[in-house]
Amino acid sequence: MTTKQKYIPSLSIHEFVKNVLPFLSEKYSSKIQRKSEFFMCDLASVTPDYLLDSPFIYDFFTIYFVEDGSIAKINQLQSLEIGEKQIFFSKPGEIKTWQKLNDPKGYLVSFTLDFLLLLVDDKNLINTFDYLLPNSRRKFELNAARFKLYKTIFNELHKEFTSPNKYSKDLIKFWIFVILIKTNRMHADGSGSGLGVSKKSSDFIYHKFMFIMEQNFKDLAAQKVDRPFMVREFADLLNINPTYLGECVRKASGKSAKSIINQRTILMAKCQLLHTFNNISEIAYQLGFESSGYFIRFFKKYEGMTPLEFRKQGLRT
Repeated sequence: MTTKQKYIPSLSIHEFVKNVLPFLSEKYSSKIQRKSEFFMCDLASVTPDYLLDSPFIYDFFTIYFVEDGSIAKINQLQSLEIGEKQIFFSKPGEIKTWQKLNDPKGYLVSFTLDFLLLLVDDKNLINTFDYLLPNSRRKFELNAARFKLYKTIFNELHKEFTSPNKYSKDLIKFWIFVILIKTNRMHADGSGSGLGVSKKSSDFIYHKFMFIMEQNFKDLAAQKVDRPFMVREFADLLNINPTYLGECVRKASGKSAKSIINQRTILMAKCQLLHTFNNISEIAYQLGFESSGYFIRFFKKYEGMTPLEFRKQGLRT
C-alpha cells in the first residue's frame, strides 16, 4: 500500500532526480540543475531501494526504453508493466507510483514541454503526436528491426548526455526528435497521422484542447488555480467559439468536451481519495466544488458510489 500524504506533489526534473532517484543526484550533479529541461539515465543504475512508495506527479515527459527486464508502475490508477523490447511514453500531469523493478536494462529519458517546443519551428507539429495525448496508446512493442534502431538512437543520446562535446545539445535535441517522429509513424501505422500528413481541423483543435486541459489539471494539483476550467474558458484560450470547440471535440473523440473535463475531474478525485488523507470536504474544495454535498452527488453520478465508499473500497484492495 502506498504512503498517504496531505497532497500529491508535482515534481520538476530536478525534484524527480533528487527525491525519486537520489542515488543519481551526485552522479549527475553537474548535469541536473533546478531548471533542467532534460535528463537521462540508464535503467540498470535505478535501484528499488530508493523508490518512493507514495505517488507523485510528473511535470515533464518521460520515455522508458526497456531492452531487458521490466518495470512495474501505477500510472493514472492503472497498473502498468513495461517489459523487454518495449517503449512507453509518460506525459506531464500524470499521477504515478513506482512499484517494482525486475532488473531492467535500457534508458529513462525526461524532458519538459519547453524543451519539446524547441525541437521544431512549426509548434503545431506537436499536436500530431497522438500518443502523447491522454487515453491513447503509449506503450509499443518493438520488432527486431525497430528495437535495433531505437537501441542505436538511445545509445547515441546517452553518449551525448554523459560525455558532452561540441554540438552535444543540438544532437540531443535531434535524437529526441527522431524518437518522437519514428514513434509517431509507428503509432499511425499508415492511418495518416504521421509527419507530413495533414490532420482534420477537428482533430487539431481536439489535441490542443486536451493539452491545455492537462495543463489546467496540473496547475490544479499544484494549487495554482482553484478549479478546473469550463468549456467556454478553454474555448477562450483557444480563441474559438465554445460551440465550435464542442463540435470538434465530439467529432474527434465521440464525447462532449464537458464529459471529458468531468471524467478528468473524477480521476483526480480518485487519486486524492486513495493517496491523500484529506477528508471529503477538503478534496471537494481542492477540486473547486462549492460544497461537499455537490461533490458527493457529482462523484456518485459517475462512479455509482460515494467518495467515502470509494475510499473504503480502495483500502480493502
